[in-house]
Amino acid sequence: MEKKESIIKYYKKQSGFYDITRPLFLFGRGEIVKWIAETNPKDHLLEAGCGTGHLLKSLAKNTDCVLTGIDLSPDMLEIAQRKLPTEINLHQTDLEDFNPGKKYDAVLLSYVFTLDFAKNVEQIKRVKQLLKHNGRIYVVDFHRYGSALYKRYMNWHGIEMGVELLQLLESEFATKRKSIRKAYGGVWEYFIYEGANVED
Repeated sequence: MEKKESIIKYYKKQSGFYDITRPLFLFGRGEIVKWIAETNPKDHLLEAGCGTGHLLKSLAKNTDCVLTGIDLSPDMLEIAQRKLPTEINLHQTDLEDFNPGKKYDAVLLSYVFTLDFAKNVEQIKRVKQLLKHNGRIYVVDFHRYGSALYKRYMNWHGIEMGVELLQLLESEFATKRKSIRKAYGGVWEYFIYEGANVED
C-alpha cells in the first residue's frame, strides 16, 4: 500500500479519539504556539498536517495570523472544520501536492516529518519553496528513542525517528532557537525548532 493511502487509512481509525489520546505523547505543541505568537503574530501561516485543528484553534486564539491548514485525512479535516472558525482555510492535500500560488511567512509542522522519515529531504525542500525569504519554519517532532522496546512500538504505528531530522533542519535553515526535551523520564526525546529561510 502506498504511504499516503496507509496514512489516510490509519487516521480514519484514529480520528474519533485523536484529540483525547494525543496530549499523552505529542508534547511541545503548546510551546510551539507560544514561539509563533512571539515571532509572527500577524503573518500568513500554513500548518502542514493540521489534523483535527488542535494547533490552528490555539493559534487563532493566541495570534493574529492568517491561518491555512492542509492534511491528507478527510476524517481529520471533518473534525477540524467543525471546531475552527470559518475564516481558516482547510485543504485536503499534503506538501507534495499543495500549490497555493503564493508564499507564506511561516510554516508549522507538528509531528509530520516522522510519519514518512524517508521523505524528509523532499519535504524540507518543499517547505523552503513555500516560505518567503526569511520566513520561519516551526517544527515539533520526535527526536530519539529511549529504548529498543519503544522503537518497536513506534515503528508498529508507522513512526520513525532519529536525530538526523533536527540535523537536516539545522543544515537547511538559519536556526533561531531549538530545545530538546525528554518525555516520561527518557522513554523518548522530542524537539522544538524555529528556523529562518535565508534563501531567496
